[in-house]
Amino acid sequence: MMSFFKHILSGTLICLSLQAEAQLFKKGPDADDLYNEAVKETKAQHYAKAIELSRAALAKRPEFTDQELLLGRLYMLTGQTDAARKHVKAVLAKDPLYRDAYLYAINIELGAKKYEEAACYVDEGLYHFPADKDLMLKKLGILDASENFFQGGIYANSLLEKYSDDTVVTRAYTGHYMLAGHYYQVRGNQLLAQQNYEKALLIDPNNREAKEAITNMYIRNGSYTSAIEQINAELASNPGSYDLMMRKLGLLQDTHDYAGALAYLQQILKRFPNDAKARSMETPLRMEAAAWYANTDPYLLYQGVLEKNPGNREALDKVIGLSMSRGAYREALAWINRGLKNSPNDQRLLALKMDVLESDRKFTEAAAIAEKLRVSNPGNADLKSRYTALKIASGRDYLSQQQYDLALSEFSKALQADPKDTAALDMTANTYIIQKDNARALQVLDKALATYPNNTRFLIKKSSVLADMGQYDEAAGIAAQLLERNPGDERYQANLVDLRLTAGRILMQSEEYDMAAGQFRAVLAEQPNNLDAINYLINMESAVGQPDSALMYADQGLKFYPDNKDLLLKKAGVLTAMHRYAESNDIAYQLMQRYPFTVKYRNAYTDGLLAEGTAYQRNNQPDSALTVFKQVLAVNRRDSMALLYTINLLNGKQQYDSALAYANEGIRYYPNNDAFIQKRAVTLESKKEYVAASAAADSVVVLKNTPANEDYADYLKSKTLKNQFGMYYLNTNYDYTSTKYNIATLEYRHYIPRGSWAARLNYAGRTQGTGLMGEAEIYYNHTPRMYSYGLLNYSNGIVFPQFRVAYSLFKTFKHNIEGELGVRYLKADSVNSISGVASVAKTWKDFWVNFRAYFISDSPNFYTSFNLTSRYYMNHSQDYIMFVAGLGTSPDDRSRLVQFPKLAGLLTRSVGAGYLKTFKYRTSVGVYGTWINQKINDTDYQNQYDLYITLQRKF
Repeated sequence: MMSFFKHILSGTLICLSLQAEAQLFKKGPDADDLYNEAVKETKAQHYAKAIELSRAALAKRPEFTDQELLLGRLYMLTGQTDAARKHVKAVLAKDPLYRDAYLYAINIELGAKKYEEAACYVDEGLYHFPADKDLMLKKLGILDASENFFQGGIYANSLLEKYSDDTVVTRAYTGHYMLAGHYYQVRGNQLLAQQNYEKALLIDPNNREAKEAITNMYIRNGSYTSAIEQINAELASNPGSYDLMMRKLGLLQDTHDYAGALAYLQQILKRFPNDAKARSMETPLRMEAAAWYANTDPYLLYQGVLEKNPGNREALDKVIGLSMSRGAYREALAWINRGLKNSPNDQRLLALKMDVLESDRKFTEAAAIAEKLRVSNPGNADLKSRYTALKIASGRDYLSQQQYDLALSEFSKALQADPKDTAALDMTANTYIIQKDNARALQVLDKALATYPNNTRFLIKKSSVLADMGQYDEAAGIAAQLLERNPGDERYQANLVDLRLTAGRILMQSEEYDMAAGQFRAVLAEQPNNLDAINYLINMESAVGQPDSALMYADQGLKFYPDNKDLLLKKAGVLTAMHRYAESNDIAYQLMQRYPFTVKYRNAYTDGLLAEGTAYQRNNQPDSALTVFKQVLAVNRRDSMALLYTINLLNGKQQYDSALAYANEGIRYYPNNDAFIQKRAVTLESKKEYVAASAAADSVVVLKNTPANEDYADYLKSKTLKNQFGMYYLNTNYDYTSTKYNIATLEYRHYIPRGSWAARLNYAGRTQGTGLMGEAEIYYNHTPRMYSYGLLNYSNGIVFPQFRVAYSLFKTFKHNIEGELGVRYLKADSVNSISGVASVAKTWKDFWVNFRAYFISDSPNFYTSFNLTSRYYMNHSQDYIMFVAGLGTSPDDRSRLVQFPKLAGLLTRSVGAGYLKTFKYRTSVGVYGTWINQKINDTDYQNQYDLYITLQRKF
């Protein structure tokens, strides 16, 4: 039994331990999982849980900008403004191109009513995303929130021009003018309020709020007639509106036009028979009317007279007059028409009807009656004037309906009646201007100015038309004339300035820079503090390479606007162009300190430092350049240009470890940028760490497979190969014997850090036996400028010399000159030869030339031999063409070693040429040919022909 319980206990413990282990080693969620959970909790409005998840995600991955922005948003949603601001700023510092972060930052500052900070963020966002509609709308919102309605209006107009078909923009445009109208209305500025509401109605003609506001202003000012006219106009487009009809009823009641009010109430009841409010108004309205009239209303009395005596003219006149005085034009018109039935040509009734029609804004019908009266009374000046005015009013009506031909017809008839009428001339010109028919508008204005040469309105319009036609100088001349007549008047000065600025902008677009600059200078002559002209002149002078002038205008602007950040930035740019880097960088640094989160100022500062550093490089001041580039990296450790320049300078100073550290840093920031990996390869090559350098070069090829990158990778790969196998074949023919000499050679070479060593076996078959010769060779570098060459040969004495030793010491001097001193010893048959060797070599770009002299002692004889070798290198020194000329037989000549004892004393001349081709720095194939002419005696010569083929392969 005890054993049974023990088994159960042990099994339980095992299960518990396995569960504990599973919990202990269970992998927790990663940052992406936490982020996704935080998003779900945010959508579910579980903000506290979402914040907790976001913090955990950031703890796992601090550079997770999407997560940090979500955390900032969560703090915004929970009212923790300071925390939200902190995280959104951190996102912008990490990623200045994160668009949504700008929108959040703007919203935070707007909510805190920090409009200047919000403006900084929106300007910075628009710097990176200049055509972003959302950011532009935010800027308009900031201007409105800060009650900067003048600038807001300018910006709203520019937005509408850019996005005229966008409903969001049109709503924002309307909203701006509605807000501005309310602002001015509250402060009692009725004129500006009305202007802003009217601009809102231009885009949104059905905007109820704007219409009500304008109507209410009329009512507060006691302009009930205007208010009723406004509501009638609205009812014309929306006749079934219950609210509009009730508002009109209220106005009729307020003006004590009870008859009209009761009649209108009946119309409302017919349209809305079940409306309790309308039904309940009838009795109180009649009671109020009864109290008002108290049976003494003259209108009712005269109406009663007419009912009994319809022909009573006095009663008719009174009823008509009373109806008109109360604004009941339709009733008045009905009474007049009633009278005209009996007397159709009654001049007084016709005149009254004309008045009623005019009051009811039926100008075309009123003008027809005026024309009829004018024909009947041709000498009546008042009727002529009235006819002209009504034709103009009728034309205006057509113009408002965009019926331009009908409008021009009415204005033309007005001018036929009175060719000098200023209003008719003005409206005719306006109609042509609206239709963009500038030529005809100019004709009308010239005609008007012929009669009224000093009329300001006509002069301003002519100036505007000339400007639209591109005749800016003439337009500006008129504007200057107006300013001269009205010195100090800001309106005329602003008009002249605007003309000059517009002309300058258009000339700039046409690349007429000198003429454009003349316009901007003319602006500054009128307004020395005009910021637009100053900015344009700075830009233009900089663009045409006149930094001195650009600096002058920048300083002029800063006298008026000493803290203007844009002018300061422009001045910094001009100073950089003038190579006055210290002053430029000081300005950019101050701007960066003032606006630490504005990317363009930080970029301006680092760009200035980069320019200063490259100038130091050009002037061969690497230490100063290095100091400046490190300043750039202190501001922005990810600056690619500063990193590359720093790596180059450190390599130039042979500080390879430091250069490698910066190259690795660049790779960390820009893992797919081949330039930094290339710098790493070059630095590792300089350190002779060829394996690592080769791996880096291979990575460059993967990223950017160009012939140059592939060639460099092959070169570095060859540097990692320590062994080489070679095969050589020499074929020698003579013209004095049928015997041929053929020598085959096998070679193994091993590369060591300071040079290489090689072992060779030479084979030559002859009738007298097989010649074998072994060779041991070494190249050893003592210093970067000095190395030794050594050779030891030993053979079986058949064909080849029995023993040969060679040694030379090479030294490189200035100007790529190399000198050699050496000794040779050769033993063959009965010959023991000792030779001294001296040579000098020189490299010119792709050419290499070597002259070598041998001084040969073969006791008791003494000989000399000379050799001139030249090579032309190609394909990054992988291949070359060689030319050789020799005099005498040297102990280094492989083809003549077999006959050296016989040839040593002969006069020998030789010429040869060859070509070596290397494939990927690894495999080399060479072909060489030599002709040798030997003088046997005074009259006899013999010739030798060598063909030498080589093959070498590194592995």
